[in-house]
Amino acid sequence: MRELEGSFCGQDGRVSGAVRIITVDTLAHHLLMPNLPALQEAYPDLSLGVSVNATSFAQIPQRETDIGLRLCRPEQGNYVVRRIGTIAFGLYASKAYLESHPVRENKLPITGHRLITWGDPLSFLVVPKTLRSWVKSGIANLTVDTMQAQVLAMKAGNGLGVLPCILADTEDELVRVKPDLCRQEEAIWLVVHEGVRDTKRIRVVGDFLETIVKQGQRALSGRFSEQLQVK
Repeated sequence: MRELEGSFCGQDGRVSGAVRIITVDTLAHHLLMPNLPALQEAYPDLSLGVSVNATSFAQIPQRETDIGLRLCRPEQGNYVVRRIGTIAFGLYASKAYLESHPVRENKLPITGHRLITWGDPLSFLVVPKTLRSWVKSGIANLTVDTMQAQVLAMKAGNGLGVLPCILADTEDELVRVKPDLCRQEEAIWLVVHEGVRDTKRIRVVGDFLETIVKQGQRALSGRFSEQLQVK
């Protein structure tokens, strides 16, 4: 927070108007929300709206959002898109599950484990594709469609699953499985509607979003915690 406040010192606090931001829940909960006070202190006349939505930014009408942090690059629409960082995913399970179902393989794919998978309409996300590349012939005993449900299911010992490292590494009950083998990085995209790209308030918020991603890159890359890993 102090670093962010310092980076915005001397900026024009008279920047005003409404800016609507869309992002996914992991980036909202662990990156955006904790840092928003610095932006609000620097620009008190900004009116901010945050929408947490897992679907593609390209499916959101312009009247509902101005700028976004996305894990999916829009394939169509009038957008200015820039890659501003990466987010890492890992394979996780609870300590209790791994005690009774140890992972013995030292190569991929891992076999013979219960899996926690994603169901429609989120099946296009990187998470299920990554899980299929790491774990094979598993029993998909549970399918859920929210990130929070994934975390709760893993903590309860339902099986192996894929989570963003910035989220899972803060959960004491979860263990990262085979981190040397099971790690996938995906791009974080800053997406702005073409029609508002030159608006001062949009530039200010875009700079802010890029700043917090860069400052949070260590945690986003899965290097926030190197403990609780099963190698």
